[in-house]
Amino acid sequence: MEYLLKNKLLSNRQYGFIKGRSTLLQLLNMLDKWTHDLESGGQIDAIYTDFEKAFDKVPHKRLLNKIRSCGFPRELTNWIEAFLLNRKYRVRVNGKFSDWYSVISGIPQGSVLGPLLIILYINDLADMDTGDYRTDR
Repeated sequence: MEYLLKNKLLSNRQYGFIKGRSTLLQLLNMLDKWTHDLESGGQIDAIYTDFEKAFDKVPHKRLLNKIRSCGFPRELTNWIEAFLLNRKYRVRVNGKFSDWYSVISGIPQGSVLGPLLIILYINDLADMDTGDYRTDR
């Protein structure tokens, strides 16, 4: 995390899992901006998304490409790749097991690395063009 913050690789609009930032602070910032825009005669259009299953849906190859683009040392990216790839699962129902299947997406939950990986994956979403909303990076 220190590397990401020191090298300004995280969007200023990124609030998830970052010390000193919280969802409450993010909501207060948006409320302040929206209030200003409305008082200036502007209009607010909002799209709400649910990231409930976000950890399960992250494609490994796309995530690894984003991680490599951050300029981390090769040893670290290789370690993260080994952490994500070549995982398999099977299901047991009524005492019988399914075949083994490869896991091609998802971030292992409950890990210390998980929140950092999800931040890296969604980081560029925060700075997508949203009309006249400025980029503070």
